[in-house]
Amino acid sequence: MDTLVFSLVLFAAFTHASWNYFSKKVSGNFTVFWYGLFFVNSILLIYTTYFFITNGTGSIYWPPIIISAIVHGSYYFCILYTYSKEDISSIYPIARGTGVIGTALVSYFFLKETISPFAAYGISIVCLGILLISLSKIKNKGRSIKPYFFAVLTGVFIVMYAVTDKIGVQHMHPIVYISLVDLIATVALARAANKNGFSESIKIIKKYFKETLIIGIGSTGTYLIILFAMRFERASYIFSVRESSIVIASIMGFIFLKEKPTLFKIIGIASITAGLILIKLG
Repeated sequence: MDTLVFSLVLFAAFTHASWNYFSKKVSGNFTVFWYGLFFVNSILLIYTTYFFITNGTGSIYWPPIIISAIVHGSYYFCILYTYSKEDISSIYPIARGTGVIGTALVSYFFLKETISPFAAYGISIVCLGILLISLSKIKNKGRSIKPYFFAVLTGVFIVMYAVTDKIGVQHMHPIVYISLVDLIATVALARAANKNGFSESIKIIKKYFKETLIIGIGSTGTYLIILFAMRFERASYIFSVRESSIVIASIMGFIFLKEKPTLFKIIGIASITAGLILIKLG
């Protein structure tokens, strides 16, 4: 894997873990997330408008945009719901891990991406680490399985948008592509984000203004990096390396949210780190 692409994806892993941490910190508040996304997309639309003025609208490839907008909207609902119910150090690994496995399989069988033996072994080690982290919570009896079901469903949506967006950015500029995807998603979800009225939403945003900005910039900025990277590297590699965010998010949960580190989680983090090294070598 190219060093520059690898470094960019690692940076994206950090920013991804950060915005998810702040989403958990506000207990998955959908209004906070929506306004963060709306704010950043308003800025991106300025560039998109300029792009269309100078290049025309003939380059728009609507099928992946529409599919991705629907899938991203579903992904947002699922991940934020899980953060309202469970620890980030439990939910995040399950969701992202499902995405790693699914993206690797779909990329291999449908996008015809080749995977070297080193990288294949690395992806397997990453998945093992994710499983170990997840087991530390799932093994506790008496817990509702509903958040874990939605975590797995989140992973399924990750696979769907990863493959769709890999195709989309081959036909369109990444900034234009993601701004149109987010435009459709935010318009469709506007009512849900303001279900208690606009004035109540403004009160929430004033209270969590810092978190709103971090979540908006982090979620969109992170994915822009990934979209640019997908123009030069295989989706299965990118999404596996990106899951180093699992380690970062878990550590944030331990330190800042006082979530309990367990032996399974510690071994899992070490396993993910080893897997990432193998992917880089592959």
